[in-house]
Amino acid sequence: MIPKTYPNLNPSAAIPIDRDQVLHLDPFFDRFRTHRGGHHGFLVPNLKYVFVRTTNGETLMHPTYRHPALAEGRPVAYAGEAAFDNGRLIWWSNGSGNYRPDAEHAKQAGLPMEQFFSFSEVIKGEHQRPRMDDRSALVQRRLAGAPIPHWPPAWRPMAQR
Repeated sequence: MIPKTYPNLNPSAAIPIDRDQVLHLDPFFDRFRTHRGGHHGFLVPNLKYVFVRTTNGETLMHPTYRHPALAEGRPVAYAGEAAFDNGRLIWWSNGSGNYRPDAEHAKQAGLPMEQFFSFSEVIKGEHQRPRMDDRSALVQRRLAGAPIPHWPPAWRPMAQR
């Protein structure tokens, strides 16, 4: 598939922000951690963030800044939202009204595709339900008499909340 870049569709949203507050996402074994430019320490992501994947391959994110502010108005390789629990990626999507990336190019985000949900799936709440392979594994565990593990809060069905 040919790489695609996404232009900022709302130039007025590229407002100046405190660049020291922007987080840089780094893979760390089977989890993720973040760091701030110019700082030496690492932080564990534990919220829902807005992210952009820059054209030079860096993933920038923040819990409240908008996509164009993170990318300084420049085109990006991908943009969306990502939710983490103690460094573990729970789900991510292509939810960005300013860049509007398509689901077909989601691999460009550089995030695990197993946790990807399209923005329309997020709107429908699909990201909060276990995937079919997860349900099948739980059914097999129940039939075998094994205890059922608790799902992370973002995946817990409404009946268990």
